[in-house]
Amino acid sequence: MQTPPVLEELVATCKAALDDDSPHNTIHAAMRELFVDPVALAAQVPRFAEDEIETSPRGFRLGGEHVAHRDEHLTVMVLDTLPGTIQPPHEHNMNVVIGVFEGAEEQRFWARTENGIAPAAGRTLETGDVMPLGVRGIHAISAPAGRPARAIHVYLGDIYSVERSVFDPETLEEHLFTGERYDEFCQVAESA
Repeated sequence: MQTPPVLEELVATCKAALDDDSPHNTIHAAMRELFVDPVALAAQVPRFAEDEIETSPRGFRLGGEHVAHRDEHLTVMVLDTLPGTIQPPHEHNMNVVIGVFEGAEEQRFWARTENGIAPAAGRTLETGDVMPLGVRGIHAISAPAGRPARAIHVYLGDIYSVERSVFDPETLEEHLFTGERYDEFCQVAESA
């Protein structure tokens, strides 16, 4: 996928917001404005071709991923999440704003405790929903059966270089995040 103009504009807005006193809030407001008409937004963001959706070493097809911008202060990407896989709990160690412009993203949350992490209330982001996730947020996403999600995720940092954790979904044991470990902890959804 090539970066469409609507994402180039979002990247410019987000880069300008980095100079604000509260860039996370400014980006959240800009995303809410962008997602007022999710149908129009979806029409401007190309779909991933089949050959752009990788299959992991363990056979999981999570969806497409296109990075529109990446530097040490900001990562902006389009993520398609396919039904059939339950992704593991993980953290970002940075503020994030997530907006769904087609389908739905099931968000599951955990909170740190003295003994590790514990499940917290979750929510489903429907088409047009925008959600901020704080620096300490721990979440996992999946798409409901028959409803793939198309979303924009904005990270206030370089998501590919930050040290962060991924958690075993069965034991909730914390591990250093790697792509291999993430893949190891993915699970097949029961409805798949």
